[in-house]
Amino acid sequence: MNKLLVSAIAGAAGLTLLLGGAGTFALWNSSTSIAGGTITAGALTVVDNAAAGVWKSGATEIILSTYKIVPGDVLTYTKKVDITATGDNMVATLAVASASITATSATSTPDGKLAGYITKSAQVSISGVGISGAGPTYTITPTGTGVISRAAVVTVILTFPKSSSAGAENDAMLGSVNLGALAVTLTQTT
Repeated sequence: MNKLLVSAIAGAAGLTLLLGGAGTFALWNSSTSIAGGTITAGALTVVDNAAAGVWKSGATEIILSTYKIVPGDVLTYTKKVDITATGDNMVATLAVASASITATSATSTPDGKLAGYITKSAQVSISGVGISGAGPTYTITPTGTGVISRAAVVTVILTFPKSSSAGAENDAMLGSVNLGALAVTLTQTT
């Protein structure tokens, strides 16, 4: 091989190594602050209001612990809750926490069947100033300060469905359901 060609190849390799080891060539650049400001996260809470709730069967107020539910009955529970929502675009879904409707005895088949019927049929709605929409999705509109903090009314409807087949609900006869831990959830969706 020609000495001149070998020298040129060695020189090019050396130059490449020098350029790689010396870093990159700097081009002009600049930066500036654009002061975006501060952002704060909102919040969403729903808590039990101290006022007692009311159970009804139809228009009649009932005492739940002494009421004997039968297929076709619709029970309505009305309870005040306090909602605090901070956020400019608050949309939330309201639901009955299904785990809060429990069979009184885990080993009793009628208890479990009755709990299943009632859980499957549970419906809930909420009303109050700054709350709009139709269940299960509600828009919570804050005041001009971006905050809503006030009482609202939650209505839970529990139905023991009546089947068109005679005796279909017999598996829930004498069943017992614990509603002492009945709970609702309000979950932000957007």
